[in-house]
Amino acid sequence: MAQINPFATLIALILSSIASSLLGEMEALVVLCLVTIIPFFFHVNILRVMWSMKVMLVTALLIFLFSFFGEGTLLSSLSDTSKFLSIVALSALYIKKSDLLDLSTTMGSILSPVFGKNGRKAASAVMMTLALFPIIFSTATEMMNARASRGGSFLRHPVKSISDYTVSMMRLLFQKVIIFQDALYSRSWSTSGERTKVALVGRDWALIILSFLLFIGFFIWKRVL
Repeated sequence: MAQINPFATLIALILSSIASSLLGEMEALVVLCLVTIIPFFFHVNILRVMWSMKVMLVTALLIFLFSFFGEGTLLSSLSDTSKFLSIVALSALYIKKSDLLDLSTTMGSILSPVFGKNGRKAASAVMMTLALFPIIFSTATEMMNARASRGGSFLRHPVKSISDYTVSMMRLLFQKVIIFQDALYSRSWSTSGERTKVALVGRDWALIILSFLLFIGFFIWKRVL
């Protein structure tokens, strides 16, 4: 089966993320339901993927609590949380299903004729940023499992527990990022190095054009309403 270039799906992801900020309260809840249900038809258990990112679920809970106690209504708080979870779910699916190396090479091919080495550096920066998300998710899971094995709970002293958890996770992340960086440098990887060119084909351009048309149509529809 022909694969869509990850650059085309990245454009679709960015546009859908922007569009999510324009959603109404009930619309945000409906979109979250669709984002949760539709992947099952493609043999992807998005609930399991989300459960593996417990730090994001904790963040979603904090968004709900701060929104609700900040004089928000229950519906508006659920809406804010739904928007966040929808974007997280789509981003997780993108990282799980996309080849980040193809993304970098495609972006480099598009940007380097105009910006030269800076174009390849920008493409590498995007790839590196996205590559860090699996590290963040795995680190959060490791820490949650370690905390659970010691009988730890966020319910006891929640503010202190979340603060300690966040600081410890940041320290562990810095260590893993340094290891990741050393692994790249040991392979003579360079942010401005030449990449094998990966061209966009017809189906990729079709997805990009369709994404822009849907986004423009949605934007006009929301403004008219």
